[in-house]
Amino acid sequence: MIFPFSVIFNRSLKTVITPDNKGQILQYIRESILKDKAAHVIVKDLSVSYKGSASNWRGSLFGSVDNGVFNLVYENNSWLLNYQINMRQLFITTSIMSIIMGVFMLVNGGPWWVGIVAFLWLCGVNWIISSIRHGTVATDIATGIDELICGKTESPPEQDKMTGELKSRF
Repeated sequence: MIFPFSVIFNRSLKTVITPDNKGQILQYIRESILKDKAAHVIVKDLSVSYKGSASNWRGSLFGSVDNGVFNLVYENNSWLLNYQINMRQLFITTSIMSIIMGVFMLVNGGPWWVGIVAFLWLCGVNWIISSIRHGTVATDIATGIDELICGKTESPPEQDKMTGELKSRF
């Protein structure tokens, strides 16, 4: 699919993926998205895909997208987590709702452009929110993979150079 129906997120990994840790990484991705209630999760050679959500309640992370796939890609001498989401159903549903809104306004003597505004609001805002939320998911999973394989990468807290004690932030 093409933009805006499909959005792709690329996150670089500090981890080097080998045949020894590949299964562990794919299992981590699988468990992470199952925890967030993804449905129909399939693990393949270097990818994990899902279709929809197991929870269609409001606020479900994967309920707003048709499907998605996480790919581990080797590019330019480094590994990337490539995450693609597809949102065709969002555009179809909001288009239908907007047409109904525009026809309703025309029948009642209102302005026809209300349908266009409804589409821009319903589709545009949902698309933006989904893109932000799934971009965060891609970042969190890439960070989790790095921590899983390489260990924690956080720097130690600052120490006071004079006394050697930890500085207080308060």
